[in-house]
Amino acid sequence: MPMTVLRVSAAAVLVASVATAVVPHLTDYISTNAVVNAPLVSVNAPFDGIVEVPSLGPARAVQTGDAIVELRKDRGQNGAVRALDSELETISGEIVALQMQRERLQMLSHQLKERRDAQIEARVAWYKVRLQEAQADVHSAEGALTRAEAAADRAQRLQERGRMAESDAIEAQADLAEARAALEREKAVVERMRIEQSYLADGDVIDLSTNDIERVDYRIDELALRDADLDSQLLARQSRRAALKREIDALEVETLRNERFRPLAAAEGVIWESSGQQTATVSTGEQVVQLLDCSRRFLEFILPERYFEAITPGTPVSVQLKGSDETFEAEISAVYGGGARPNLKMQAAQPRLDNRDGLRVIVRMPPVDVSDVNVARGFCDVGRSAEVRFQGKYETNVAGLVQRVRDVTGLFPDAVALDGQASGGAGRTVTN
Repeated sequence: MPMTVLRVSAAAVLVASVATAVVPHLTDYISTNAVVNAPLVSVNAPFDGIVEVPSLGPARAVQTGDAIVELRKDRGQNGAVRALDSELETISGEIVALQMQRERLQMLSHQLKERRDAQIEARVAWYKVRLQEAQADVHSAEGALTRAEAAADRAQRLQERGRMAESDAIEAQADLAEARAALEREKAVVERMRIEQSYLADGDVIDLSTNDIERVDYRIDELALRDADLDSQLLARQSRRAALKREIDALEVETLRNERFRPLAAAEGVIWESSGQQTATVSTGEQVVQLLDCSRRFLEFILPERYFEAITPGTPVSVQLKGSDETFEAEISAVYGGGARPNLKMQAAQPRLDNRDGLRVIVRMPPVDVSDVNVARGFCDVGRSAEVRFQGKYETNVAGLVQRVRDVTGLFPDAVALDGQASGGAGRTVTN
């Protein structure tokens, strides 16, 4: 009898133990292989330079708005500005040369104009005297004409009286005609000289007896054409110089703006990979610092896909980190199929998600205080395994209850395959 009571007691204890282990799995979903994860934020160098102020060391906390690192641009790499400065100096030299040529041409043109003006002035004075001589010749021709007219009139009267030969009378008439022609010629000379004098007053030359002034005018016109050509070249180079100055000013402003790179933390985090020491060189696009964004921690695990309708974003869960006695509340933020391709390059931890037939569940974790030394040194618990528990739907039929028992215990062959798939991923839906 005592042996029977002992056996019954032992059986009762065994049944109670099995019930204690199995019943929670029949009413709740439990994942024991979830891993705490968080994204990594990489800070890359925007230019070739050196580290002016290095970042903090690994596992050091960074608050929102703190400077992560400070880089200084390498001045020796500013080749674009140097090339523009060199071209600007060349253009400036050409402008100075053209200006000097124009000044010399203008000086020569001024000298020629002074020489021309002096010649015109002398010619005007000469014309004044020559005009007086021409007018005197006109008066002389008028006197000769008067004498010729008197002689012709006397000869005509004598001929009429028979006292002069006809030939002498004809000669007297010829002398009169010559005197009249000489007077007209002298008057024409006076009129011509007056016209030339008026042209000289305006700077023009009609007198072709000498070509000195004409050669000077030709030379002045040639210098004017050359000066116009130089002026065109000068304007083109001045426009290019102005454009170069604007480009250099813009590059200098951009250089001053980008001379230093001092990124600020957009969220609380921990230095995952620190920068090089002070004066260390960096290249464009090179990673300088990696920051662990502790404000976006999450858990990821796998459930069988038949639970898709039972798992919805916003479902509350209870999380307990492995090795910790404390439990905290969180909620599911996303659910997606196991065939999706998550961006693992930006994640700090490697999740155990080998199973592609399961249902992937993301749990957003509450924020942590990175100013706590223990939190920072533990990298905000990234990489730690956790047990996630959340309440599922109660099975109301025998088939559903049997399927839950299969998931938990693996008593049936098809449940073994399912359990093998589930346990091969990042999170198992049950514990064995």
